[in-house]
Amino acid sequence: MNNQLTPLAIGDQDVENKITELSEDMEVVSPGNMLREARLALSLSQQHIASRLNFKLSLVNAIEEDQLDPKMPVTFYRGYLVNYAKLVSVDAEDVLASYEALGVASIQRSEMLSFSKETSKQAEHSRVMWISYLIAAIFIGLTILWWTQQSDQQTEATNNPLNRKIVDSSQSSNKVVDIDEIELNNNLPVTLSKDASSATKNQDNNLLLTQQNEAKVQQPVVKVNLLSKAVFTFKGDCWVNIYDGTNKRIAWGVKKSGYVMTIEGQAPFQVTVGKPELTSIIFNGETIDLSNYNNGNIAKFELPIIIE
Repeated sequence: MNNQLTPLAIGDQDVENKITELSEDMEVVSPGNMLREARLALSLSQQHIASRLNFKLSLVNAIEEDQLDPKMPVTFYRGYLVNYAKLVSVDAEDVLASYEALGVASIQRSEMLSFSKETSKQAEHSRVMWISYLIAAIFIGLTILWWTQQSDQQTEATNNPLNRKIVDSSQSSNKVVDIDEIELNNNLPVTLSKDASSATKNQDNNLLLTQQNEAKVQQPVVKVNLLSKAVFTFKGDCWVNIYDGTNKRIAWGVKKSGYVMTIEGQAPFQVTVGKPELTSIIFNGETIDLSNYNNGNIAKFELPIIIE
């Protein structure tokens, strides 16, 4: 692929503002190559393009080879690209984006390796951070739930008549006597044997254990929301442009044949694929059908695909 785009004459400040992140496996596709492939897909000749756009045949060939006169104004060249793109049904914005990207690609080549490693470290750090937040949230939730259950159990135990005790001052051993037992015996002397006192304590302990077991069974299950995941497999060189649900670009450029790309992020994903017939997608474990898109044409769609 010829990436010699000589007429790109945007200022140094504009270049810095338009630098796009490129990973190690990406290769910039030139606007001329995009237009030539679209023309061939429509079985059109360069002569046909020249006559329809009132261009010289040499100008059409120069556009497809990305080799125009460097003295030509940038505004003219951008106009040529837009008109050519409309004629062969290619998104003009994608062609212009490729045209501008070629002007900064050479600046990024020396930085691609270190940038890719830094991006991988940032992604790994982000995953660890989210996992830490999730564990902390679960721990706090379980702590609050345990504290609430303990408070309820203490309140219930306080209000339970079986646990109301008084001290029988008539006994030198300070035996504990149940209030209900005194009421049932009216004014008769109250005496409790050691066996009766032991049985009452066992009954209270069994009731408390039963309440604790019921509380454990009723603990809610904490649900965790995971990020969406998509796996792209390319059977040939294919240009892609992908944004996540936060409008952040997470993939861009030409993916080579045989490359498998995995992305994660917040859905929905906004996906642009240059050749849908060369691309297979698995989104959250489900295979996406791209047979509805014409071969050789750029496909734009959203993941997950909503079927009306």
